[in-house]
Amino acid sequence: MIAATALAVVVATSELHPRTPVTWPEDTPCMTVVDRSKGSVLHLSYSIPFEDTMVSPPPAEVADSRRHQFVAFCRGHSAQRPLPNWLSWTDVAAAQLLAEPPEDVGDAEVLETSGEWAPCFHRITADDARRPITFAAAAEGVDWDTSLVPPGPYVIEGYTWEPVFNRWSSRPGVVHVVDGPGLEVTPAAAVMTRQDYVFAGEPLLLEGCARAMPGSQLRVWWSIADDMELDWQPDAAGSPLIGETFAVSFTPPPETFGQMLALRVDVTDPAQRTFSAHPLQLVAALPPPCERGFLGDCGEDDSGTTTDAETGAGEVTSGPAEPEQSSTDGPQSGSSSTSGASTDGSPMEDSGLGARGCSCEFDAAPAPTTLGLLAVVGLSRRRRRS
Repeated sequence: MIAATALAVVVATSELHPRTPVTWPEDTPCMTVVDRSKGSVLHLSYSIPFEDTMVSPPPAEVADSRRHQFVAFCRGHSAQRPLPNWLSWTDVAAAQLLAEPPEDVGDAEVLETSGEWAPCFHRITADDARRPITFAAAAEGVDWDTSLVPPGPYVIEGYTWEPVFNRWSSRPGVVHVVDGPGLEVTPAAAVMTRQDYVFAGEPLLLEGCARAMPGSQLRVWWSIADDMELDWQPDAAGSPLIGETFAVSFTPPPETFGQMLALRVDVTDPAQRTFSAHPLQLVAALPPPCERGFLGDCGEDDSGTTTDAETGAGEVTSGPAEPEQSSTDGPQSGSSSTSGASTDGSPMEDSGLGARGCSCEFDAAPAPTTLGLLAVVGLSRRRRRS
């Protein structure tokens, strides 16, 4: 009885144990070009926040638990639609021996049988060569022999093997594998903007990099992130890709106010080949100030909109109104919009509202939807820092 109780405690502790992510360098380039006519091996640097080697004995954990692995994908994905939890059915079978085994695993939840991902992923490190989560292993980095994959764009993911809950860590940017200096290849692109909220009526600047044939077009797409099946909508007419960096703006339409949004930027070449670049995070579309329940000392802005500052009633009236192996330096992972939103993630700052002619304060509670969005944004940031 005592042994069973002790095992239950160990299993519960293991399930609650936070999975240690792969941490990618903040200066990871937006575009990394691997020209295989000059060399096919790409060195990937990474780090870890702390060592994680205290594996509980079976059946609480599998014997090789708490390991890192690296995988290349032929495309990216939205944060709303995460990658499958399992790499192989061999892994699923190993986890079935745990005291709390996984239940009802389907083909779509395993990379090697996923209809969406099976043709698209390539192991950088083998399943039996997963790396210990130690500072020494991380300092070595990992070498990827790209001679084993077709030419084209790749998004790199770090995988934390610790069943039954495994974890993916997306590498910023994109790797473009080519066989010479020409651009007659599938387009490649990445979005490096990390801002995770935008105020109604304000543009969010999506910055990134792309390599594609001359005459290629950019287009922003959005979807409300309330379901796994995203309903992508075009934001506006496309714009030409000029050079190898871009900055395109997205202004949330009214129907998105108070919602979490998935965004993507498509690069389509003259041969109608498209690569979709996804930000690493969802974006909260925060409602306008008055809809959030803010009152403040507001003057007249450029549009002629004023509020009654003396009464404090908040009444609004309207008047008229060359890379690592070879790497292209695009916007780095710290890039973000300068739309007037605060850089520390707070929902309202005088500097942000001042640009709209208002210095608003919390005189009334924000709407529940807004509080929920702010909580989601804060949780997302804590997870990215962990």
